[in-house]
Amino acid sequence: MRVILIKINTMGLIGLFIALLSLHAGLCFAGSYTDSAHGSATYGVKRSSLSEYARGNCGHCHLQHGSLGDSLAGPFPFALFAENFNTIAETAPYNDSDNDNICFLCHGPSSLQQGGITNYDYSKTFGGDSTSNVSSILEVFNLKKSNLSASYHNLKDIYDFALTQNWPFFKEKSNPCVACHNPHLAKLIRINQTNPAAYTAVSLPIVKNIGNSQENHETLWGDGPGETMNDFYPNHYQAPLYYGSQNTYEPGGTSDYKGTKLPDYATFCTACHNSSNVIYSSELGRTLRKIDWYTIGGDTVNTDPLPDKHGKNSATVKVNLREPYENTLLGINIDFVTSCTDCHEPHGSPRPFLLRTVVNGKIIPSFNIDDNSLGYFCMACHKDDKALGRATQENVWEYVHHYDEDAPYPKKHGDQGRCGWCHGQHNRPIACIKCHQHGMKDTWAPDTEESGRICF
Repeated sequence: MRVILIKINTMGLIGLFIALLSLHAGLCFAGSYTDSAHGSATYGVKRSSLSEYARGNCGHCHLQHGSLGDSLAGPFPFALFAENFNTIAETAPYNDSDNDNICFLCHGPSSLQQGGITNYDYSKTFGGDSTSNVSSILEVFNLKKSNLSASYHNLKDIYDFALTQNWPFFKEKSNPCVACHNPHLAKLIRINQTNPAAYTAVSLPIVKNIGNSQENHETLWGDGPGETMNDFYPNHYQAPLYYGSQNTYEPGGTSDYKGTKLPDYATFCTACHNSSNVIYSSELGRTLRKIDWYTIGGDTVNTDPLPDKHGKNSATVKVNLREPYENTLLGINIDFVTSCTDCHEPHGSPRPFLLRTVVNGKIIPSFNIDDNSLGYFCMACHKDDKALGRATQENVWEYVHHYDEDAPYPKKHGDQGRCGWCHGQHNRPIACIKCHQHGMKDTWAPDTEESGRICF
C-alpha cells in the first residue's frame, strides 16, 4: 500500500512538474513533446533503471528531487538527473563515465536507454553507406581517438559561441547540443531516411520569418512550407546520388532529385556559419572562414567574404560536372546550389573539416588536406582529366586548369619556364586548398597568374 501511495504521489508530482516546466518558455510543450523522439509513448525515452515510469515520461530525464535510481548526484540545473554539460571538457574525446554531456549517457555505446540507441553518421543514414563504422553520437564525436585526421563539432566552442549570441533559450548551464536541437521537439529522424524533413531533429537558433509563420528554437526546422532545400533556391538544388545508385538520390535513395524532403540545411547551418559571425575553432587554432551562401553575381562580386559558388553564386562559364549534375532534370548546367550535408557530417567525421566519407554515391578514399589528394573528394562531383579522357590516372587536373576552353590558366607554347612560378622547382601538383576554400579567390598564385575568379 505504501508503495502504491508513493507511486501516486510521484506521478502527481511529475504532473505538477510538467505543468511548471510548461510555464518556462521553450522547456516543454505537451502536444509537440509527445510527438518527439524523446516524448513518444512508442519509442521515447526510457531509462533501463526506471521501469516504473512509462516510456516518454519526463521523469526519465528530469528529477523532482535531488536524485533517483541511476542518477549520478544532484540536484542539477534544469532538474536533470546528471550534469548537463561539463565546460571542462574542452576537446574530444568526450566521456560518458565522467558525465561530460548528459546526452551521451543515452546516445553512447553504454546507453542508459532501454535497448540502447543506434545512431549512424549522416553518410550511412541518408547517403547509404559510410566508412566510419560508428553506431552512436558519442562515437562520432570521438573518432579522433583512433584517427588523427578525424574532425568533430567541438562542443565547448559551440557553448562559448552560443553564450555570445544572446539567444533567449541558451543559458550558462545549457548544453551545447541544444544550439541545434530542441530536445522536447526533435523527431526520430534516424529511421525516416526517405523523408527527414517530416521527421526533422533540428530547430533554428535564430528567428526567421517564412511566409506568415515565424520559425525559431521553439519550432522544428525543415517540416513546414518553405523549409526544404528545394525551397532554399527553387529548381537549383540537385540532390546527390545515393550510394551505389545511378538513378536514386539522397536522402534515403528515392526518386526525389530536387530535395523536396530534405530540410533546408543551408539556412540552418548559416544561422551560425554565415558572412558576419566570428567563430573560433579550438581544433584549428583560428577563427573559421566566414561563409556567404546567398549573394549572386558570379566573379563580379568583391565582398568579404566572397560569395560561394557552391551556394547561390554561380560559375561564370562552365563546370565539368559528373552525374547527376551533368544531365540534371532541373534543366541547368551551372548555377547549382548545394546543401551543407552534401559534403559535411553534422557531428564528426574520420576526415578533416567534417567532410563526409561518401559523397554523391561514392566512397571517398583517405586524403590529406594539405596536398592534392583532396582532389579525390572533389572528384565525387567534378570531372578530373581522366574523366574527361585527357589522362590515364585519376586525380590529375592539368587539362582542367590549363587546356580546357574555360581553363583559368591557359598554357601557351613556350610557357614551360613559367610552370615553376606556381608548381615549384620540381613541378609538383598544387594542394587544392591553396585556392579552393569557402569564399576564396586564387590570391595564393603570383600576381601575374591570378585569374580573378572565385574558386569555391
